[in-house]
Amino acid sequence: MSSAQKITPQKRWERVLYFFPLRLVILHFKRNHFLLVFWLLLFGYTTNLLASRYGVSYQFLYPEYRGVNDFVSFAILGFSFGGFILSFNLYTYILHGFRFPFIATLNRPFLKFSLNNFIIPAAYLVTYIWCSVQFHLNEELIPFSHVFYNILGLFFGMFIFLIISILYFTITNKNAGAILGKKEEGIPVQTNLLKKKDWVEEEKKASDWRVETYLVHWFKIGIARSSRHYKREILEKVFAQNHVNASLFEIGVLVSFIVVGSFREMTLFIIPAAASVTLFFTVSLMLISALFSWIKGWTFSVFIILFILINFSFSGLEVFNLHSGAYGMDYEQEPAEYSPEYIKSINLQASIAEAAKNNTIDILEKWKAKNTKGDELPKMVIINTSGGGLRSALWSTSSLMRADSICEGELLNHTVLMTGSSGGMIGSSLVRESMLEDQKEAITQKEHQISSDLLNPVMLTIATNDLFIRYQKFEEGNSCFTKDRAYAFEKQLNSNTNGVFDKSLGDYTKEEAEANIPLMVLAPSIVNDGRRLVISATPMSYLCQNGSDQVVNGQMFAEDIEFQRFFAEQDALNLKWSSALRMNATFPYVLPVTSLPSEPQIGVMDAGLRDNFGLKTTYQFLYTFKDWINENTSGVVILQVRDIQKKYVGAETGRSLVSKFTAPLGSVYGNVTKTHNYNQDQMLRYLADDFDQPVEVVTFQLQSQEDKPLSLSWHLTKKERLQIITRSNGMEFKEKATYLKELL
Repeated sequence: MSSAQKITPQKRWERVLYFFPLRLVILHFKRNHFLLVFWLLLFGYTTNLLASRYGVSYQFLYPEYRGVNDFVSFAILGFSFGGFILSFNLYTYILHGFRFPFIATLNRPFLKFSLNNFIIPAAYLVTYIWCSVQFHLNEELIPFSHVFYNILGLFFGMFIFLIISILYFTITNKNAGAILGKKEEGIPVQTNLLKKKDWVEEEKKASDWRVETYLVHWFKIGIARSSRHYKREILEKVFAQNHVNASLFEIGVLVSFIVVGSFREMTLFIIPAAASVTLFFTVSLMLISALFSWIKGWTFSVFIILFILINFSFSGLEVFNLHSGAYGMDYEQEPAEYSPEYIKSINLQASIAEAAKNNTIDILEKWKAKNTKGDELPKMVIINTSGGGLRSALWSTSSLMRADSICEGELLNHTVLMTGSSGGMIGSSLVRESMLEDQKEAITQKEHQISSDLLNPVMLTIATNDLFIRYQKFEEGNSCFTKDRAYAFEKQLNSNTNGVFDKSLGDYTKEEAEANIPLMVLAPSIVNDGRRLVISATPMSYLCQNGSDQVVNGQMFAEDIEFQRFFAEQDALNLKWSSALRMNATFPYVLPVTSLPSEPQIGVMDAGLRDNFGLKTTYQFLYTFKDWINENTSGVVILQVRDIQKKYVGAETGRSLVSKFTAPLGSVYGNVTKTHNYNQDQMLRYLADDFDQPVEVVTFQLQSQEDKPLSLSWHLTKKERLQIITRSNGMEFKEKATYLKELL
């Protein structure tokens, strides 16, 4: 071997140190911080380190498509992963390819670049496969053959996208040799989304990105050739025409994005939630990269300036002034006046409150007549259900229907009032509907309906519509609304439950008046000032009375607002019941705050912000009718249907610097539910003094302290569904249901 062919140890070390894949990883950590954020989110979601409470990892590890977790659902997720990985490679190439001019001398430069940019995507895929296989085997108890089949689906989806991209870039992208084989005519083309670069000047700035070796293919390492013998205008043409092809790919992805969004109401296009998230990441990555391509180091500053401008012009510009409405209400009428003076004036109208009270007493008398057996006065049952997404919805449905079966139908017949928040009220509302359908025996069917996925259409709408352009509208009554994620939520809820909630608030007035079904009160929180909006089909002005009386005289603050009276001119009774349930279950950001036709405009969201268990409404109701209850019942049973256990032992704080810093705020937020428990237990103690008959509290509790927490989400895995239903068939539950039967 000649001296020229000998490779010194230093040279060998340099070839390892300046290996192209390693140089690209260093580049990402030094220059690609925006892009790394998306990878960090994907790693966090997949490993359950981020948003674990909300079950986000389940959407990635076990995606569901059209109600099934199978090869197709994993293939769709794999296809979206392929798109994201390609976008990651494409924009790294566009933004930083000039730093490695040798790539222009290679055959199919972009594909070679993507091959060498494999480390981060490969690390994620290895992590994903490990976590997904573990989840399949340990959580879902899936046979390994099915696990292999699902993972094969993931790679099949990625393979399909890979084939499409390889064909496209093989046909379109040229290297320097191909360019030299043609006549050199024309100038580099200005691209659509990305700014054309002066590659000669950019290369001068990139002398520190030295490369000695690169991957030719998976099993061969090559030596990076110098590009100095090529004319600079030739290299510029290589990068420029690759740049054009990248722009065409951008346009194709954006068109696909819009098409999927346009057909998102079709079941075929409701892709898994994780695929929607990945799709959103792909489009966001493209837009950020395009902006970075144009303004480089000014990107962060421009984001801040744009945010400030949008923030100050938000209410003035119609393009930003998009509100989610309460379907069925009339937004064309003059809005209701929302002022302290007007609220106080309607809340202090004693005659109206007295009329509403007498109307409810008439209902109670009919209830009493239906439930009195001989000389024995009936027990009054009030059901409170907690919030908690689909886990609460399923737990409420399953526990109430099975308990009613154990009680031989007497539980629901004895129930006067149902109230609570979020998913719990969706479940109890479905149970109430079963009384109208006279199908109380169809427990399994109802459990399946209420536990079906609601998250996929919501996430798809967020990704393709709500965060970008909301261009689809629909009419309901006299008003026009935007098809946003609130619309997607209600549409899917009605589809899952065979349309039983596709009624108006007023449709329940007669049934409640005849005591055929229990009264139901929803009390979402008003964002503007923290008041509660009391929604019911039966007039309940008495729940909103907070004025001075003969004994206690002071300045009382009007807290509750009766929806039916306040929005009488805006067709309150025509409010869709699905909208009422959605307003009562509006978890921040997942569902939009509902704007109501008032001046100034008010927004409402989850009832759990003020009362996660509905006990405040229960106490108000019991206090109002305490005299009638003492005379006409043999006592009261408050049935609490809770998705979480009462916990009074505080967790240790201050384990780290970050925890010490966040403890004051975190403890306040984390203890909201405990605060509700403290207040309500104390209120119950004082309320009991007003009753001659016993007040019993029975609790159906879903999760014990030892259980692995169920996700707080609008999606449940099969194992979570089985766990909830099994709980309602367990011995502990049956003992409590039997005790409840004895009380009745």
